Amino acid sequence: MSRTEAVLAFDRLEEGKPRRVKVESEEIVLVRLKDKVYALEDRCSHEDYPLSEGWVDDGKLCCSLHGAQFDPATGEALTLPAYEDVRTYPTRVIDGTVEIDLEREE
Repeated sequence: MSRTEAVLAFDRLEEGKPRRVKVESEEIVLVRLKDKVYALEDRCSHEDYPLSEGWVDDGKLCCSLHGAQFDPATGEALTLPAYEDVRTYPTRVIDGTVEIDLEREE
């Protein structure tokens, strides 16, 4: 059973700029790449630093603490010092509003 929550208007997300949202008790970072929105847990798996403090480079979400990179679509850790993936959440845009399914993808 899904727990879908509307979080914000799609046009409030800047292309390639991470944005932190809190939904229930979940801290989530949103990343907009073109017309797609990705949602990941807002913590670098290396030192639990917020990924929302980072930046997007060549389609990868970069942690500002030590430069670890993650794939926004899968949460896969792409570079050291992070070696563990982060969780992702399914998203969709309905009538201009970003929705997140809090039943996390594994």
